Amino acid sequence: MPHDHDHPHDHLSETKHLEEDLKIASTILEWESGDVFGHVGVRLPSGEGIACKLFRPPGEDDSDWLVHFDFAGKKIGGVGTPPFESPIYTEIMKRRPDARAIVHTHSPACVALSLADKEIAAVHMQSAKFSDGVPIYPRPIHIKDEEEGGDLADKLAAGNAIVIKGHGVVTVGKTIDEACMLALYLERTAKIQGLAMSLGFTGPTPELVREIVGSREILMRNIAASGGREASGGYSNEWRYYRNKIRRGETWTRGWS
Repeated sequence: MPHDHDHPHDHLSETKHLEEDLKIASTILEWESGDVFGHVGVRLPSGEGIACKLFRPPGEDDSDWLVHFDFAGKKIGGVGTPPFESPIYTEIMKRRPDARAIVHTHSPACVALSLADKEIAAVHMQSAKFSDGVPIYPRPIHIKDEEEGGDLADKLAAGNAIVIKGHGVVTVGKTIDEACMLALYLERTAKIQGLAMSLGFTGPTPELVREIVGSREILMRNIAASGGREASGGYSNEWRYYRNKIRRGETWTRGWS
């Protein structure tokens, strides 16, 4: 909620900055997941609702949809209409004050594992963030209303990601950067895990997960001690890499990279 010392001008400036990050995230995820129907959202600084960017507008001649809606899913600004699955955002954010940004995308490798009832796990160094496992929401549905959104949020609980069976994924972060990169690495992890399982891998042992997580924690402490994140303006290296490619007008191949 806004504080007494907050000023509308400050909110406007921060909102514009967040909207630029939403555009970057939607471009990254469109290319990385091959999905054109996903979207990414962030809490508005004023506290009155959510700013949401669809990866692509529904038609070639339509304006880019970047819409604001309140916690009842009602449009309060921007272009277009709130996504049909706005309850993903409203119900998770109602329950999770720490959830500032949310991504929903239809990542194919994640969907494939969900159909096999295989939870995504920490199986490589960049997947340490999934060491507690990624739950599968068992109903293969669109999240259309408050009841379904609340049910999804309850299944997610305090986690950072969930896979909706036969549908797609939802990731949660304190920043757009974090939620975006969680979605990116969730799909990469699903690809690696699925391929490994086709070669006989039966899933990570507790010892493997402990080593992955422990090594990652040491690495992150070393990065923090060096001031790495502060020197980058608070953004991850991955975010800055893709942001710079986008600003240069470059594209890249969807896939393993």
